[in-house]
Amino acid sequence: MVQGSLARPVRSETGPRDMTRAADLSSINCTQCGAGLGVLGGGRVRTHVCGYCGAVLDAQDKYRILTSIGKRDHPFSPVNIGMTATIEGADFTVIGTLGMIETYRGETWRWTEHQLFSPTHGYAWLSYESGAFVFTRKLRDLPSPMWIGAAQVERAESPPRARLNDGHYRYYETSTARIDFMEGEFNWLPELGESKTAVTLMSREAMLSYSFSRNEREVERSILIPTERICAQLGIDPATIRVTEPHPLTPFKPLKDEGFLRLALLGFAAVALLLTLALWILPGDRVLNVDRVPVRDLPQTYDFTLTSADQLVRVDLQTDVSNAYALFSTEILNAAGEPVVEGLRAAQYYSGTDGGERWSEGSRRAHYLFRPTDTGVHRITLDLEEAESWQGNHSPLSYVTISVRQKVTTSLWMGAMTVLFLLGALALQGRYALYEKRRWSGSDWTDED
Repeated sequence: MVQGSLARPVRSETGPRDMTRAADLSSINCTQCGAGLGVLGGGRVRTHVCGYCGAVLDAQDKYRILTSIGKRDHPFSPVNIGMTATIEGADFTVIGTLGMIETYRGETWRWTEHQLFSPTHGYAWLSYESGAFVFTRKLRDLPSPMWIGAAQVERAESPPRARLNDGHYRYYETSTARIDFMEGEFNWLPELGESKTAVTLMSREAMLSYSFSRNEREVERSILIPTERICAQLGIDPATIRVTEPHPLTPFKPLKDEGFLRLALLGFAAVALLLTLALWILPGDRVLNVDRVPVRDLPQTYDFTLTSADQLVRVDLQTDVSNAYALFSTEILNAAGEPVVEGLRAAQYYSGTDGGERWSEGSRRAHYLFRPTDTGVHRITLDLEEAESWQGNHSPLSYVTISVRQKVTTSLWMGAMTVLFLLGALALQGRYALYEKRRWSGSDWTDED
C-alpha cells in the first residue's frame, strides 16, 4: 500500500488561491440534499464531500456544488469523522475519509485514509489497514537525497537509501493507489480515480515516502501508532481491532530481560569454552609407555599400576600405518584378573595426489577410554588382528607405540555445554533475524543476477 496521502495544495487556473473561510463556522447544510454537516477542519478546508448524497462542495465558495460522486459504500474503518486524538503531542480531529485501492498483478489491496486537522499543527493523515494505524505528515526537514523517483529505483543497482535526522532509510517498495471513496472535509479537491505513486523507504521506526501525482510531489514520514494507545484516544474498543497482517513497522517484542539473557549465555559459553580447553590439555599421569613395538612381535603383554579409580584411564595406540588399515585387539585385566576392557580398535590412514593437490584422510592413532574398578597392578595385552595395504604392494605398518595415562579428564560434557550456551544465544539472535526477514518480506526489491 501507499504510506502517505494524496493531499496537495490547491491551485486555480491562475495560480495559488487564498483558502480562507469563516473561522467560527461549525456546521452547514448540504446545498444538494440539505443534510447537516459538521465543519471541523479549520479555515483552509477546500472541499466538503457530503456523506449522505455524495455532493462535492466548494468550501471556499459558499459550498456550491462542484460535482457529485453519488451514494457509495463506505469502506470499513473503526475511525469516524469527528473523533479526536493526541498524536505526537498535538490534538487532532478526524475531518475526512478516503477509501484507497491498489491493484498489482491480479492482487487488490484496500484501506482507508483519514484526514486530520490540528489548530496548531495543521493537516495530517491517519490510515487504517489490516488492524494497523499509521500516522503520516508532510516533512518540513527534507531528507538526503531530497527526491527519489520511480525511474531512479528502476535504474538503481542496489536498494536506494536516504538519510533523515531520525536515522537511515532503505528502499521498501514503489506503489500506485487511487481514490475509490471520499467523505468529509479536505484541504484540496479530491477526485474519484485520482492516483498517486509513492517510492517508500523504511527505517526501524518509520517510513519515508517520496510521493507524486499528476501535478504535485511531496515527501512524507509515516509512523505506526500502537493500537491500544490510538484506540484509547479515539474511544475505540481495542478488542474489535483484528490484526490480519503485521505491519512492517510493528516493533520487535523481546523476551523479558532478553538482552541480559543473551549476554549471560555468551558469557557462560566463553567460560565453558575455556574450561573445555583446560580439560582438553590436561595430560593426566603416564603409567605406561612402550615405544615402537614391532608388529611382528605382537601379541605383547605389559603391566602398569593405577593409583586412582576416581578418574578415567586412557590407552593410546600410535602407528606408522600408511595407505592401509590395521585392526588391533586389546584386553585389560584389573588386579583381581577380571577384564575391564575388551575390544577392537582400527587405525587407518590414506593419502595421495589428485589434480596436483595433495589429500589425506583417516588417522594413524586409536584409543580407549575407561573408568577403572579399582587400583593396583593392571595388565594389558595387545595383538594385531589384521592389516591390509590399499594397493597391496607394501607392508601396511611396522610398529605400534602403546601409552597408558591415568587421572585423565574429559572435555566432552563441558564442550557440549559450550555448544548449548551458544545455541541459546543464537536462538535469541535468530528471533530478531526472523523478525527482520518478516518485516522486509513485503519489499518489492529483487536483486538481479
